[in-house]
Amino acid sequence: MTRDNVPAPVQPPDPAPVPQQPAVSAGLPAAIGQGAAQGAARWITDRLVDKFLTNPPDWLRALWHALPKPWE
Repeated sequence: MTRDNVPAPVQPPDPAPVPQQPAVSAGLPAAIGQGAAQGAARWITDRLVDKFLTNPPDWLRALWHALPKPWE
């Protein structure tokens, strides 16, 4: 056999790079922002419930009594 007839060695393709895991603290600012938003929403909801359910305004009371009751 001559050197021209020898097939060239085939090299396997390079493996795909391993995806890097984000650092533990990478999502910390987003988590803080999300926690702050949830806390603010909870605070607003609590104030609205306190205000409207313990002593609702007349228009809300009238609207509630005007709506059809599904259990009737």
